[in-house]
Amino acid sequence: MTSKKQKDKARQYKPSTVRRLDTLSGNECANPNCQKKLIAEDNISIVSKICHIAAASKEGPRYDINMNDDERRGFDNLILLCDEHHVIIDNKENESLYPTSLLKKWKSDHEKKILELISSKNLLSKHPLSLNKVINAIGNKMDEILNLTEAVNAPNTDLKISFNNINRYESIIREFAPYQGKLNKIYEEIEKEGSTKKELVLHNIKRVYLNIKADYKNIDEIRINADIIFDRVIEKIWNNIDKAPNKLDEYDQETIDFSLMIVIVDAFMRCNILEEPPKTV
Repeated sequence: MTSKKQKDKARQYKPSTVRRLDTLSGNECANPNCQKKLIAEDNISIVSKICHIAAASKEGPRYDINMNDDERRGFDNLILLCDEHHVIIDNKENESLYPTSLLKKWKSDHEKKILELISSKNLLSKHPLSLNKVINAIGNKMDEILNLTEAVNAPNTDLKISFNNINRYESIIREFAPYQGKLNKIYEEIEKEGSTKKELVLHNIKRVYLNIKADYKNIDEIRINADIIFDRVIEKIWNNIDKAPNKLDEYDQETIDFSLMIVIVDAFMRCNILEEPPKTV
């Protein structure tokens, strides 16, 4: 017999998923035509709803029989809306008006807008040590070191995005790629201090990716699921950071997420996340 807990797994959201949804909501409903805030005027009461793009159960709208519960509760399938629009899109009679493709576009466009706003806040100038702290948290030695090779000549952004068939994360990668220069300088400073080495940070990220990659049979499956794989890598690294002794409690969520994305995009560009395009002669 299936327990109620197992039955409701699609609604058991991981804390890292909820945290990312909150940060990338910008306290706004993801419906582009809605101006409602997700926290009430008392700045305490939460009036947002976590909504499934493809329904959590067969009775709901846009149910996808090919998805498992982990995919249904995954970041890629969730969107934050105000209470009113949650009720509207969750109405089975409105299913044709709010298809999966439309809701995914709402989500992608909204997250891109919020990330651009976050990027414009110049958070690294306000919190100059936040990136160092994130690097040290990720670079915490967690397992035995594996013999992992790094791409000697990392491909350009366009080629890497195209080869891996990245869609939702394309604009995010382009937004954060210019920070690579600053990150390299910080890696050098940290290593001079005898602290976390760049190689260990990249190793930990690569190991996370390889563990997730094992769930996909071949490059075709990886390319089909590239954005979801990116989500899973970020969530796993977030969980590792939470377990690390180097806590980040002195920084707000926005600053931590911003710093983490700089490191993640850098690792992607170095081919430690997703696949390296074949060399051309």
